Amino acid sequence: MANLRVLMLNLEYPPLGGGAAPVTRGLARALVGRGHQVDIVTMGYRGLPEIENDGGVQVFRVPAVRSRVELSYVHELATYVWSALRKANALSRAFAYNICHCHFIVPTGIIPYLLSNAGSFPPYVITSHGSDIPGFNPDRFKLIHRITPPLLRRVLRRSSGVIVPSAALQGMIREQFAHDVPALTRIPNGISLDQFTHQPKESRILVATRLFERKGVQHVISALADINAQGYLLEVAGDGPSRGQLERQARQLGVPARFHGWLSQASLNPLYERSRIFVLASSSDNFPVSLLEAMTARCAVITTRSGGCPEVVGDAGLVVEPGDARGLREALSRLVREPRFAEELGKRAARRVQEHFGWSSIASRHEDVYAEVIRASRAPGFAAVATPA
Repeated sequence: MANLRVLMLNLEYPPLGGGAAPVTRGLARALVGRGHQVDIVTMGYRGLPEIENDGGVQVFRVPAVRSRVELSYVHELATYVWSALRKANALSRAFAYNICHCHFIVPTGIIPYLLSNAGSFPPYVITSHGSDIPGFNPDRFKLIHRITPPLLRRVLRRSSGVIVPSAALQGMIREQFAHDVPALTRIPNGISLDQFTHQPKESRILVATRLFERKGVQHVISALADINAQGYLLEVAGDGPSRGQLERQARQLGVPARFHGWLSQASLNPLYERSRIFVLASSSDNFPVSLLEAMTARCAVITTRSGGCPEVVGDAGLVVEPGDARGLREALSRLVREPRFAEELGKRAARRVQEHFGWSSIASRHEDVYAEVIRASRAPGFAAVATPA
């Protein structure tokens, strides 16, 4: 397709944020590699440059209040919306963007919604990442989501399309906003296929996640206490309100564990490369980037039948029910006892990522969405209103 100029909005962009941040970067870089121009408007943070060229992606970081690298609070998000609104408006007046791609319906989607009546602003599509949907994330935003549905409906109605990474999230959106959603397109998250080097695997079990109760790290520790995992070390990368409790649990149960806190991607990659087993025991997740990273690094993966997790691993990992202590214990025990099986599972996981989740093919699918939206926006009588999903 013809080269496009894309305005992309996300409150988080590396080194800030969780799973949606590397997804945004990966997609933006892949689009640049395919000949497009991508400008990102994201949150500023102390020490980060206001303007930066990141692998060909032009990154604009706007003033905002943010106290932590790995997450932001509701009042902090509001400061981003205000600053990004002004920046996106200025950029859209200066450059002829073909499309705006917004990550998260709220708060980020408020920006193109408010600017969409301006003649210079392009049609917009939204990728929902889960935490913007009421009920998806019981750990955060529970109170604010009691009042967001009317705003979500307005933002969705005026958008030209919604992208979702998983069938599970697609179902949640249809259930709650069936009459307010334009065309829904399912495109999985992608990953860079050359992100990791092949290192000898060691007797390590890696958990890389934010430390909330729903992430199930407590179940992993309990399971390890009940099996003979002699010689294995549990590596926990991530931070959150459950960290202190989890550290006490590991000490009390005698589980050898090392808690790293939040790690940059450069520090986290060697853990993926060296760990034989990766566990995500979450009870609610969309399309976790951590699973893609573990699979790419040839870890033997254990996860739950929750959200988009089964869609990520397919038949290349062991899947148990959320909260199923016995199933988790049996899966861990098998991988610990059978290192050859763990090795084969890791190879199978890497093949699955190569076949389905490389950024080149994922970016191509986004191009198809962009092309359809741009074509429709040029049709006589175009208006960015929803059609039944």
